[in-house]
Amino acid sequence: MRMELGVFIALHGGTSDTSSIPNGKQHDWGLLRETRGNTMKKVLFATTALVMTAGVASAEVAVTGEARLGLRYETDTSYTGSDSYNVVNRIRVHFTLTGESDSGISFGAKIRSDQNDSAGDNNSGTDGYVWVSGAYGKLTAGDIDGALEKAVGDLPEVGLSGLDYWNEFAYSTSEEVDGDASLLYEYSIGNANLYASFADAYYDNSDDERDTQSWGVGVGYDLGNYTFGIGYEQSDYTINPFVIDDEDTLETVFGPLGDGADSDTWGISGGTSINGITFKAAYLKTNSDNDNWDYAQYGLGAGYEMANGVALNAFWRENDFKNVDVKGRAFGIGANYDLGGGAMLKGGIVDTSSNFGATDYDNTLVDIGLNFTF
Repeated sequence: MRMELGVFIALHGGTSDTSSIPNGKQHDWGLLRETRGNTMKKVLFATTALVMTAGVASAEVAVTGEARLGLRYETDTSYTGSDSYNVVNRIRVHFTLTGESDSGISFGAKIRSDQNDSAGDNNSGTDGYVWVSGAYGKLTAGDIDGALEKAVGDLPEVGLSGLDYWNEFAYSTSEEVDGDASLLYEYSIGNANLYASFADAYYDNSDDERDTQSWGVGVGYDLGNYTFGIGYEQSDYTINPFVIDDEDTLETVFGPLGDGADSDTWGISGGTSINGITFKAAYLKTNSDNDNWDYAQYGLGAGYEMANGVALNAFWRENDFKNVDVKGRAFGIGANYDLGGGAMLKGGIVDTSSNFGATDYDNTLVDIGLNFTF
């Protein structure tokens, strides 16, 4: 939505000049029908209108949004104690500002307003991002994914609410990691996309953790029906592959976000499309200075969109620790039905199994509902 407004109001003995109003039409705003006896009232009204609109007269601002409502079910687990039903609802509004310099450099910013966000100190601005782009690539800073995730990616998401996002791999530099702010550079050469990133502040931009950084590089290549990605990242910490969405419940069972030991991760992915069905495979290997935190993540994903507005997605993913008896597996399948006009019926099911030595944690999550985009 581009917001532009220009109104010129001239008073000529109590008449109104509408030459700059679209189509030159008289609008019943209680302003263009005043008489000479109400000149002061008219001047005040006109001045107020101009002041209110002056700030957006030349701005390019896009306002979009999304909302969802539905129901979610979770089975009995060792960390919830019993089956649970939860109402799913969320409202988000996105503000995107764009511009271009006289020399042709594009720039912009995007910020998100969320119903469950709370105000707080944020030195690095992780609730939005800013970018500048030109002939030499694009530079973005803020709440974004790092180079490794941009190149390798994740598996297809299922369900209305994401169902704890087991489809997403754990990256040290990612918008899913709470508290970090990233700097990402992107450049395209033919069918290849090059990425380089840097992130600071592992724990909520706190003073104690300002020295925890992560950097990465990656390359993505698109050959039409085939896509490839490969990348590497080095971090001053080791991310926990089980804590993806940073839920309090998951953190209680699987521990904190990670370990303070340095780590490096490399990953590779490939995808193709056959008869309208898309497939993807990915593998990531993390080596930590703490040997107990050496692990691999890998998985497969598939998706299919039908002409009748129905879309199907599925994934399988596994976490496998090298030196300790810890494993995690997840399988998910979901379906969407496009109702048109920005409304979509969505639902999914994810089954998880995590093994810590002789202790097992099994969980099944299901949700269904409506998703709206504006």
